Amino acid sequence: MRDLRWYLPLLAVLLAGCAAVEAEPAPPPPPPPPVALAPPEPPIPPLPAVQQSLRSLGYLVGESDDETKHAVTAFQKVHELPRTGVVDRATANALREPITPSPRGNGPGFEVDLAKQVLYRVENGRVVRIHDASTGRDEPGKQTPAGDFRVQYQIDGWRYAKLGPMYRPSYITNTGIALHGGEPVESQPASNGCVRLTDQAVDEIFADLERGTAVSIY
Repeated sequence: MRDLRWYLPLLAVLLAGCAAVEAEPAPPPPPPPPVALAPPEPPIPPLPAVQQSLRSLGYLVGESDDETKHAVTAFQKVHELPRTGVVDRATANALREPITPSPRGNGPGFEVDLAKQVLYRVENGRVVRIHDASTGRDEPGKQTPAGDFRVQYQIDGWRYAKLGPMYRPSYITNTGIALHGGEPVESQPASNGCVRLTDQAVDEIFADLERGTAVSIY
């Protein structure tokens, strides 16, 4: 019998070549999924556009930067945003989808929201005007009383009381609680019990706070 051992190395080479020809390359990995990009946020509107939006929503916007800041602050109070008086991204977004506050009464009259620190003017069951306000601070004897009141009398001018000056106060109790201007309107409760308003707000509503006008505080 012929010795075939010489053929074995050649057979191994041939078999390896066949295996190499028959093996298919591995498929490439699939491409990664596309990255989902969030649409860019709308830009913060310029000041004139902010002022126009606030006016259309019933906020008192004056000519000065200070009055505009109070209008922005009142808007932030209503929308439970940080009370900075600056139109940041969150405030700009809220201006695009604003909340319409609902009064507790039908009016006519005024309502003070102690939690939000704003004054509403109410007519026919609607809030028609919103003012920045600051009520009594959280100290003994300094809180603004809650309840339904009526204006008892007014002083058309300045009153220099023991606890500070008051501009055109409209008194709603016989203990000295009034709606008035003349002092800083803070973003939080800061008064001695009265409802502080800006001087411009007082000038706007003073004639409507005549004796007997309803003022609800809650």
